[in-house]
Amino acid sequence: MKSFSYVAAGSVGQAVGALQRAGDQGVPVGGGTDLVGLMKNRVVTPELVVDLKTVDRLAYIEETPEGGLRIGAATTVADVQYHAGIRERYPLLHEAASRVASQQIRNQGTVGGNLCQRPRCWYYRNTLTPCLRRDGTYCSAVLGDNRYHAILGGAGCFIVHPSDLAPALIALDAEVIIEGPEGTKRMPLEKFFVLPRQDLHRENVLKPGEILTEVRVPPPMAGGRQAWLKLRTREVWDFAILSVACQLQVVGTAVRDIRLVLGAVAPAPWRCHTAEGLLRGAQLTPDAVDAAIRAELARARPMTHNAYKVELAAELMRRAILGD
Repeated sequence: MKSFSYVAAGSVGQAVGALQRAGDQGVPVGGGTDLVGLMKNRVVTPELVVDLKTVDRLAYIEETPEGGLRIGAATTVADVQYHAGIRERYPLLHEAASRVASQQIRNQGTVGGNLCQRPRCWYYRNTLTPCLRRDGTYCSAVLGDNRYHAILGGAGCFIVHPSDLAPALIALDAEVIIEGPEGTKRMPLEKFFVLPRQDLHRENVLKPGEILTEVRVPPPMAGGRQAWLKLRTREVWDFAILSVACQLQVVGTAVRDIRLVLGAVAPAPWRCHTAEGLLRGAQLTPDAVDAAIRAELARARPMTHNAYKVELAAELMRRAILGD
């Protein structure tokens, strides 16, 4: 690992100031479960590491007056997993947190870190292989082992976003709070992530000096149903091969509202706007669901070894929507 300077920030302002001064050479760290590995492999070689776990009041889960939640970025995934209110009112977030890696990782990893983690692509993380994202000239996955790579939104780089919490929180219509040199920003979590066609070298909108400080979750849909499904190779320690998060409100037999998000199919969590638009206001029937799923996945562009993901996505979406 390359030598680096370390700052234990005592406040958000101190963290922002230190990162601003370091520019592209400074990185924040929460639980470190992702960053330390990247630094050991010299994929990331910062001059400065700013510790956010030492920041006062950055780890909390609080109810809002409106009945939603405020979750501090330094809150551990395990704290989300075991929070009674989340288990009761946001079962899809509880389930997503419970399926992140292993219990040891959940005890250490933070909500902010889970949302901001870097690609798990084996070509990106191996500095001996060419990688477009690491200033190479091409994506090695195109002609290489692309079993777990993107089928949607690739545009030259075919990573998949590894976060389990992100699809769940987007399905819950969450927002994020960002602090930086220009002050406080608030945006939908869905807008926080960027695709390769927007920026080849970043997975989110954070600029040098900016940090994610809080996630805000509104009250769940009244009378709604929530679902979270994740397929992985092993029962523990594994990232998703494919996941789906769904929040659905049905009145009678008609869909009043739906938010449907896929994980591990694209470089960012994939909001299924096409399927949602077809189902919103429609009768909740297997035929209607199948038609909506086909329309959504018509944009899929699988590569040589990951066409199976299209079929898996269709099956998991169907189960999540219909409650099978």
